[in-house]
Amino acid sequence: MRKKDPRQNIVLIIIVVLAVLVGIAVVIQEKEKDRPETSQPKPDVRPRIVRQAFPELLIRGCLFDLGISREQANFAGKTVRISLRKPPKKERIAKAFEPLKKVGKVHIEDAEHLRVIIDKEVWDIFFQEVLPGKMARCAIIVDDMGMVMKPAQELGRIDADITFAVLPDHPDTLPVARYLHARGREVMLHLPLQGNGKDPGPGAVYQDMPPSEIRDIVKRNLEAIPFISGVNNHMGSVITTDEAIMRVILAEVKERKLFFVDSLTTNKSVCGPVAHDLGLPIVARDVFLDNELKPAYIRAQINLLAKVALKHSKAVAICHPHPETIAVLKKEIPRLKKLGVEVVKISALME
Repeated sequence: MRKKDPRQNIVLIIIVVLAVLVGIAVVIQEKEKDRPETSQPKPDVRPRIVRQAFPELLIRGCLFDLGISREQANFAGKTVRISLRKPPKKERIAKAFEPLKKVGKVHIEDAEHLRVIIDKEVWDIFFQEVLPGKMARCAIIVDDMGMVMKPAQELGRIDADITFAVLPDHPDTLPVARYLHARGREVMLHLPLQGNGKDPGPGAVYQDMPPSEIRDIVKRNLEAIPFISGVNNHMGSVITTDEAIMRVILAEVKERKLFFVDSLTTNKSVCGPVAHDLGLPIVARDVFLDNELKPAYIRAQINLLAKVALKHSKAVAICHPHPETIAVLKKEIPRLKKLGVEVVKISALME
């Protein structure tokens, strides 16, 4: 008797299983047809990024109506800076942004500042004038260099003409000065002067010193740091108000054919009048970038630096080699150029 092939049984089982599955599927489909429709709303499946970008798209649309291209508008978070040869008048701005009043609020703070509020989010829009064919210039001075090498290496890798003020008589004073000079960065002496009671560190000038001792200290500090092109004060709210002492200090600076930057640690400084009297090139600080070590604050100060530079064609900022400051500078310095502000060596701004 011929044996039955077991493969035939397997095929038969598969066919039966498939038939059962098809039958179940048909029954389920018929039940779904008979089920009444519910009134439950469908979940919002729009990508989250689309909802977040909605206000920005509306603002860009209004700017387009003003004839402003994407290249002229720099979005940084919820701050928008627009560089134009001739900013639009308030009336034109108001008309272009009128449609936004249907979804939010529009406030024209002044001729250069528009504030838009959508979904409780505040957007600040700034219109800044840039002269044709000429960028505004700013200098960024990093004080307190020379204590350690690492900040110099991090800052030295930023592609911009940052200026560095190096303290005398610190562990890495010479290595830092040599490293930065080798990278084409401008180096200054960060001259310690008596200030508000804090220790200004080694090589400091104090008010009770005789002129001869002050002169010797300044000479020694000037000789301690190679490649310097100028000097600025470290602290000094006491010394920079003393005309006699500043005359001694600035005479030595002029003797070396250097320049001076007044850090303006006090609004009673006499450095400007004394320098002009001596015929010494001098500029004063406009903005401190990192009085508060919060990224948002530092970014706001950089925005202020840009605004001052665009208004007066030049500006001077001072900051320090804090990790928070370095992180913000790495991101924000490239943005300055988009705003129409070039970072230059401090010597380029000398009067």
